[in-house]
Amino acid sequence: MSRELGGALRELAERIPPAAVPEDLFDRARARHRGRLVAAAGAFAVVLLLLAIGYLVRPAPVHVAPAGRPAAPGLPSRLVVPPARTATAGQSPPGAAAMLFGGPALRDGWREGRMAVVAADADRYRVFDEATASPPGFEALLSPDGRYAWWGGELHDLTSGDVRRLGAGGQPLAFAPAGDRIVHATEPTFVDGGHYVTDEVGVSGVDGRRLLRLRVGTAWVPPGNSAAVSPPGDRLALQVRDEVWLAPIGTSDGTGPVGPQARFGLSGGRLAGPGAWLPDGRTLAVLDRSTCVDCPVAGYPRTWRLALRDAATGHPVAGPAFPELRSTTFVQVVGWRSPEVAVALVGVPGPDARDRPDGYDQAWGPYHEPGTAAVRLVLLRRGAAQPEVLFETPPGVSELGVAAGLAVSAPLRPAGRPSYGPPHPYYLAGAGCLLVALAVPAVLLLRRWRQRRRARG
Repeated sequence: MSRELGGALRELAERIPPAAVPEDLFDRARARHRGRLVAAAGAFAVVLLLLAIGYLVRPAPVHVAPAGRPAAPGLPSRLVVPPARTATAGQSPPGAAAMLFGGPALRDGWREGRMAVVAADADRYRVFDEATASPPGFEALLSPDGRYAWWGGELHDLTSGDVRRLGAGGQPLAFAPAGDRIVHATEPTFVDGGHYVTDEVGVSGVDGRRLLRLRVGTAWVPPGNSAAVSPPGDRLALQVRDEVWLAPIGTSDGTGPVGPQARFGLSGGRLAGPGAWLPDGRTLAVLDRSTCVDCPVAGYPRTWRLALRDAATGHPVAGPAFPELRSTTFVQVVGWRSPEVAVALVGVPGPDARDRPDGYDQAWGPYHEPGTAAVRLVLLRRGAAQPEVLFETPPGVSELGVAAGLAVSAPLRPAGRPSYGPPHPYYLAGAGCLLVALAVPAVLLLRRWRQRRRARG
């Protein structure tokens, strides 16, 4: 029985025609395999890129102090140069700032006006990518509380990212100690005789209300050290050429320019900066200029010494001398810890710096102090032989402005781990272009594979 069944099955098998195998069967199988590999690789690359972008744009960590020990705002003990990927202040506001700084280390051929801020309560760095340079501490100013940065007629709110155009416009000169008033100058104009003059200097509220228009018209008023508002906010001290002019604030309606109420000579010196008024509101600090012999920088003999004048008479105020600042490009007093101790920014010249006389007739910009390689924050004590150095900028940072309120009232806080916020918009745009560059070929390959599969199957 089994033999007959076996024979029948063999006969049946022999009658069945052989299966037709396409000649390109194996080629098609290999093509399908390659297509799946390409599609999988493209999908993996897209997912990997999306994960990388998500990691980059994640919210920056905020370092919070332990409960019961809130982080105290202050100037950091160290600055770092923020990398190119740092977020802009408009993109990710840092909050009230401690310092506004710039210099060759931050700028390049594309961003000549790049400068940065660091927050007061943590090392959050943000940048401003400006097309034209406005050197911090001179043409770009930080308000005493660190909330506002001001340059080019615009007030940048560092807590919200908002930018407001000031009706006063013109060149920034100084913030009042309370931060509620600003001193500004008209753009210099060229006059007969081959020199430049500032027509007017004004005082306005941050809200735009005009409080004073002071007529100048005889010299250029440069930014930096030229103006100071008294602590009560009722008087302006302004350097015009080799004199200090005094004018009351708020006694006029600000609609018409007025002349100075009083003036006194400087004998080649300078007004001491935006913090020139002492806390009593009756005494002004000026800078006497001389030259040193055994200088720290041989080619830069410029020496400054802080001196006090009675604002009513211009006469010197007796007392122990402040320390000499030899080989120093500039001194900018930002405030006073007491009538005996001034807080100041001082410029450190580079090895190739050369001293130059002050020019009152030639306006130029972006305005800074030529030859400055670094800036120090110092305490100047009456009767001391040397200044007390609190802080110095790193290499490549030659311009610095500080929140005067913090510099005067708060000790330096230990620097922490810097954070730079979400990636700069340029990096986000680049990541988007890379995503498109990878995704488009992957989609095209997948589409082509599917078309070939349908055509053959």
